[in-house]
Amino acid sequence: MSRAHALGFRVAVAIVLGVAALWCSLRAYVGYERRRAVSLFTEASRVRVGDTEASILPLLGHYGGHKLMTEPLPPKEQWIDKDEYHYQVNRVNDYSYVLGISPFGTTTGEVTRFNQAMRTVRAALPSHLRGLVGMRDWGTTVQLSIRNGHVQSISAMALVRGQSKWLGNRWELAEGMPRHDMRPRPYAIGAANLTMEDGGGDMIENVFTPQASEDEVEAARQFNAECFTSIRGCKGLCDVAPRALGYLKQHPDAVWNIIPPKCP
Repeated sequence: MSRAHALGFRVAVAIVLGVAALWCSLRAYVGYERRRAVSLFTEASRVRVGDTEASILPLLGHYGGHKLMTEPLPPKEQWIDKDEYHYQVNRVNDYSYVLGISPFGTTTGEVTRFNQAMRTVRAALPSHLRGLVGMRDWGTTVQLSIRNGHVQSISAMALVRGQSKWLGNRWELAEGMPRHDMRPRPYAIGAANLTMEDGGGDMIENVFTPQASEDEVEAARQFNAECFTSIRGCKGLCDVAPRALGYLKQHPDAVWNIIPPKCP
């Protein structure tokens, strides 16, 4: 082998090893963030309506986050539905704590130098290769609402870039339904449209109260975390939230706004 060929071979090997090291690093980083996100959801699921603000401070210390002050409601005179106004007055909180995990800062709005560098690398890759190298975009958010020093509601949302669009699942635990005209019940399932910077998508919305059964709570909270790191990507809401849609198939009266898709 000539010196030129030997040099070329060493360069090729170095490139291959460099690409392999980068791929392993990206997969390891995203895997670590996924474990943190699952752990955050698990710990948030232990919080109950009525818990003291002090009791959630360890959770905030572990995952960080920020305090979000609540905007006051518009004056009563501006509401067409006065009953809805009175209902929302009793639901409004003093402030919330928001915690988020997103490997690229997309859903948390966090823009560090590292996140910016990761976004630049993502943008340079063809979309069909991003899942392969561990750069599928996703994010999770937990919000703990406080009123009079106690937890008033807990919500969690997971968003992920699927095969062709964004997909998500959101749940909220509160004392009652989001609107006064909703039939009182322990668990309701709906859907929402997503609008993201790089396209739209769909999300399952779950609302349940402390009166919900264990099966209803599990259906609301379950999210397929494999979608975060899937190479091919999840196709639709049936992949993202199978338990909620399975529950809705058995209890069609649980739907409360946009009717979610039916799964096989």
